[in-house]
Amino acid sequence: MSTKVKGSMHTRTTVWGLHAALFIWLILALAPPIMLLAASLNETALFRSPWDLLLLKDFSLNNFRVAFDRGDFWFFFQNSLIISTSAVIITLVVCVPLAYGLNKISPRQKAVVSFGVLAMRFVPYVVLALPMFLLFVQLGLSGSRVGLLLAHLSIHIPFATWMLVGFFEGVPKELEEAGIVDGCSPWRLFWNVSLPVVRSGITALAILVFIISWNEYLFALFLAGSDAQPLTIGITRFLGGAEIGAQYGVIAAYSVLIVAPVIFFALVANRYIVSGMTAGAVKG
Repeated sequence: MSTKVKGSMHTRTTVWGLHAALFIWLILALAPPIMLLAASLNETALFRSPWDLLLLKDFSLNNFRVAFDRGDFWFFFQNSLIISTSAVIITLVVCVPLAYGLNKISPRQKAVVSFGVLAMRFVPYVVLALPMFLLFVQLGLSGSRVGLLLAHLSIHIPFATWMLVGFFEGVPKELEEAGIVDGCSPWRLFWNVSLPVVRSGITALAILVFIISWNEYLFALFLAGSDAQPLTIGITRFLGGAEIGAQYGVIAAYSVLIVAPVIFFALVANRYIVSGMTAGAVKG
């Protein structure tokens, strides 16, 4: 057998092996959400075989009805939407000019400041929860939406600043130099030259911040009062107790309702996420 034929067979085997590995990965990745959806569409999700769930042998929409009626879904949805949207707006208002300014100082100073900002992200959330709770009690923000929003901002601002620094580094220097030659003020240079270049990156970052806030649980558990609890806390009312037990079908339905808006949002904005995540990877 010639070397060329052997090489062709080896390449074909490698491609088939790669396809098989990707197929297995796809099955493993899709299995949990598919089982979650199937459990939500069955009247009883406990003590049933996976095939019974997948075939919808006990099909019912009652779990979703219970989630809306007894789960106060719209109340928790409103809290999640307000907190997540506010977190996105405030994060962008603070971090966009901050990241732009960091790119105007010396590289050494920028490295030190950027690392200091990013180092705040290294701290586990659980370490911050108790000090924040004690601080918010003193400030009268305990259990409020404002307190929970401030907790979210403590994790978003370091992350967003670090990401945006990379985006602004990708702005071609020639564009800014041309703007200066044309007589642009520092504000116009920022607003009319640099900002449009990193717009896709900012959009992608806004989506990521929204998703992180929407899915956040630990701060909500420690800091949210009864009037500020988001969806991630609302689902816990169906965990039951010693007498009732967990209502797994309703929990599955509630989970589907929580993740559905995020999945839809991510799919619609997918092209912005992809282009935004690659915007800072290429230097001008």
